[in-house]
Amino acid sequence: MSQTDVLIIGAGPTGLTLALWLHKQGVAVRIIDYAEGPSKNSRAVAVHARVLELYQQIDLADELDAFGYPLRASNIWIDGKHYSTVPLSDFGKKLTPYPYMLMLSQEDHEKILENRLQSLGVYVERCTKLKHYVEHVSKITATLVRETDRREVIKVICDASWIVGCDGARSIVRHEIGADFEGETYVPLFYIADIEAGPGDCCNPGFNGEAHIRMLGDKYNVILPFSNGKRIRLIGTTTPEDYKEKIDLSTPNPQLTFEDVEPEIRAVTGIEIKKLHTFATYRCHHRIADKFRKGRAFIAGDAAHIHSPVGGQGMNTGIMDAVNLAWKLAAVIKNPGMSEISQEKLLDSYEIERRTFAINVIGATDQGFTLLTSKGFWPYLVRQWLLPYGVPIVTKLEYIKHQIFRRGSQLVCTYRGSHLSEAVSGWGAVQPGDRLPWAKLDSSDNFSSLHHIAWQLHVYGYPPTALEKWCIVNDVLLTVIDWDPHHGKVGLRKNAVYLLRPDQYIAGIFEGRSVNSMLDDYFSSRELTY
Repeated sequence: MSQTDVLIIGAGPTGLTLALWLHKQGVAVRIIDYAEGPSKNSRAVAVHARVLELYQQIDLADELDAFGYPLRASNIWIDGKHYSTVPLSDFGKKLTPYPYMLMLSQEDHEKILENRLQSLGVYVERCTKLKHYVEHVSKITATLVRETDRREVIKVICDASWIVGCDGARSIVRHEIGADFEGETYVPLFYIADIEAGPGDCCNPGFNGEAHIRMLGDKYNVILPFSNGKRIRLIGTTTPEDYKEKIDLSTPNPQLTFEDVEPEIRAVTGIEIKKLHTFATYRCHHRIADKFRKGRAFIAGDAAHIHSPVGGQGMNTGIMDAVNLAWKLAAVIKNPGMSEISQEKLLDSYEIERRTFAINVIGATDQGFTLLTSKGFWPYLVRQWLLPYGVPIVTKLEYIKHQIFRRGSQLVCTYRGSHLSEAVSGWGAVQPGDRLPWAKLDSSDNFSSLHHIAWQLHVYGYPPTALEKWCIVNDVLLTVIDWDPHHGKVGLRKNAVYLLRPDQYIAGIFEGRSVNSMLDDYFSSRELTY
């Protein structure tokens, strides 16, 4: 029998991030995974700006940057003809310290997260899975099954205050809480291949260090680069019915070999594959659980929602789930005097905030993928006219580029309307619930104080009288930044007090002589500690 605050099932990026954020806040965690190590056949390769901003909070962003490869351009090919190159380097300019999509294999991503955990004394328990759990009034009791080197099975009992399922699309925790997994399976069969450039491939445009979107009829293929284009990831679709003599179409996940689809890959991409590292085919779904929580159990990441691969949104959404849930669990665990009503409202806000965002992401990625791969007049119009002719034109406009980047990089995520967002009227583009906008001046930026998983205050201009004393008494970090006209351009208001949640979202915007009492009311009404 062992005991912990939070038992995490699954050591993918979502589970590892959750463990890191909880441990950093002084919460005891135990994390298990049935795999022997990080996933070698992973599908996720894109790390978006919002996740890098959150990783900056624990000094992890630079390490990912060192291993990853910033994507600088994307090319559009239709029926074998190159139509345009869209430069991506300035899409996120002035919006974030990380104005790019970072290409990094999920295997390397997980290794970086797990190494950081190990440096803090937290180790993933491998070859271990959850069999079931029982919920009691103040804890859960989980039965774990562990396989030894000799493949002997050992049963382990673990008590935990909370359990979080980050255990993927076939989540045991999701099954245990009785959540429906609503959605559909896409008709096309996906394939994924990691390919290394061979002799003579330097002249092939697929290895030029840029992304390539290739359409051939209703076939869809994306080439994503690693390491200056020396290694690429191919993600594509094929029609299962074309291989009905080789595969059983009645199975949930029919398998094709690389030799089966190589002629099709060659036809779509023009690449003669000489060095193949990994290859797999899989069914893709768009689904979302009808609830993310029941009692002392939560689900996050792929256990709660799965997406089409368009835009690389799935893993990033799961990581943001973990950061959102971590500070709320920590707030409840570290404040045993919080009333049950306040605990429930705080923990329920996880599902309210994250499920709403996941629904929006799934809707957008599903619509995009359907337009790219379906038959019919409108999908044909998108593929043959909008992609080759419209995209290069509209992406020359700064406003369009910024909107595309905001949505694709999840900077657009907002929690407006949450009970944690203090309602105000009369504010402009930036409101409670929004991400704090990035404001870069010549020698500094306003994100430099965000290396703390804690509540804090920002003031751009002059803080109200006695605010500094309030912060000292309550041990809350106050950052005062001299006002600059650029702050107004990004939506910040002069002399206003911005209350930031531990996950860097704006909880409230206050101004006037009674700011101290407003802050006291915010925390006392929710029974939150500083």
